[in-house]
Amino acid sequence: MTSTTLAQNPRSTRDGQDGNQAGNVPGDLPGGKRVSINRRVEHAFRIEPVVQRFKARRGEVIPFTFQVTSTGKTMQVDVSPVQLRQEETGIILHDEHSPPMDGVRFSTPTRFTLNAGETVELKGTVTVPLTKTNYLSFGLLVRDHGVIKENETPDAPAAATQASIRYVTQYVLRVDIETGVVDTSGMDQLVLENATIISKDGMPYVQAYVRNPSDFALECRVRSELAQSNSNGTRRRSTLDPVSLFMPARANLNDDDKYLVRMMPHARLRLEAPLETTFINGAYDLSLHVSNGRRTMKEKVFQQNLMADRFRALDTKIASLGPGVTLEPAQIELGRVEGTQRMITLQVSNHSESDQQIHLVPRDHLGDPIQRLMLSKSKFEIAAGRTKTIRAMLRGKSDLSAEWGTLDVIRRDLDSPNEVASAAALPLELVHAERPALQVEAGPLQWANLTAGKGFVMELSNHGQGYAPIHAELLLGRDDGSRPHRMLDGFGRWLAPGQKRELQFFVPDDLVAGKYQVRLQVRSRENVTLKEQVVVLQITDEMLGGTNATVIPANSISAINGEGESVR
Repeated sequence: MTSTTLAQNPRSTRDGQDGNQAGNVPGDLPGGKRVSINRRVEHAFRIEPVVQRFKARRGEVIPFTFQVTSTGKTMQVDVSPVQLRQEETGIILHDEHSPPMDGVRFSTPTRFTLNAGETVELKGTVTVPLTKTNYLSFGLLVRDHGVIKENETPDAPAAATQASIRYVTQYVLRVDIETGVVDTSGMDQLVLENATIISKDGMPYVQAYVRNPSDFALECRVRSELAQSNSNGTRRRSTLDPVSLFMPARANLNDDDKYLVRMMPHARLRLEAPLETTFINGAYDLSLHVSNGRRTMKEKVFQQNLMADRFRALDTKIASLGPGVTLEPAQIELGRVEGTQRMITLQVSNHSESDQQIHLVPRDHLGDPIQRLMLSKSKFEIAAGRTKTIRAMLRGKSDLSAEWGTLDVIRRDLDSPNEVASAAALPLELVHAERPALQVEAGPLQWANLTAGKGFVMELSNHGQGYAPIHAELLLGRDDGSRPHRMLDGFGRWLAPGQKRELQFFVPDDLVAGKYQVRLQVRSRENVTLKEQVVVLQITDEMLGGTNATVIPANSISAINGEGESVR
């Protein structure tokens, strides 16, 4: 639904004629016209509901009713059937340039006067076509055709220029019908264009594009599976759970409807989902499966070549204990203060092809065992393809305010149990009475030509007595109205006491030389700002063309005050 309203006719004058009264804008060209617009936006009417859903068989006639209520004005209202179109995000809009679906009949007038404060019923029927599709969607466009009043500003001088903006209230209503058809011909027409693993905020995401070339809508579900390819090119059995994909427009839903994909005729949708697993470098097969909720109707495989370092936020969520073996969370905090829990659940997953033995040992920063942390199991075996849950709990009281250390994880492959296959040390913090104060020092922002790319770097040092989570964002923008480049680092990874870390923000390879504004913000727990900086920088061809793996100070980087020049 889009909503608009009528704006008052503003006054404007030529330069030199009552400029102050007309609200002249400084800097106008001599002799130019100035228009000062006052807007008042409000809905002309409202409609309930905006979507009606039915279950019906082919050929059945379904009645619909919508309530149209005035919000205080007398309006002329037009109603018409309309074809629906869909953005790639899944948002459904109307398409006035394509013929609407047949089968819509109105039993109330399609043009009527809606008086102030009045409620009118909009009634009609839809006839379900005989086509074999499991889902149909009829669109109805309800639009305000009120008349603009003349002379909104009768006190305006006769020679003055007047302007008006007309805002139109319109609703796109839908009548959705589930037909119960299980025929697969509609889904057979779907085109699975592409699927790939992308990095989104440092995490791996499945992103797929699916197109519906038919003249009818349909409903389906789409899931993906990732399997590592063998060296001979054959596909290994997938040991990871399938991932259900969703339209971005449904990303905030919390129930199973989030994964219901409704495709309008001729729509091309982008589907996505986070992929919560670790990787080793190599070739993978990413498969898409389209189902009607019962069984797979269509499938296609897309080859991937994945590098683990593309997903820099992954190890803050999931710890890799070796190929296919993971533990989450990768950073462990327990405590008795607000924002902490006395007990958490550790999940160990074995997606490898062999049974594993895991040994967990909590230690403080000096290497001594931590006595106040109790594990439901500290040494256990986990079969291939299985997941095991371990409870970690604080017990007793401590004289310490807080303590930090590591949860050491030792993994052995049961095919050779006398050898340590891998060892990892996960950050561990226990907050008994109070979190240690944050004492993180940020160094200067610099430009760097590194082997991995070109961009900005900044060194952080933790001088405190506890871990400091790091979240960093750098926006790089120009004054041409284009969207700024957004670069992230930190991703919530903990910085240990006494540790230093370099934040790296790599610019796009196609960045061109020019004047840029840099907005940097580094935050820690409870959203505390560690560093905030806004600078203007001239990025030169020499900076972009450098090849040496050295860090060079960008002497043109300088802080600006609120009155300084800025680039959006």
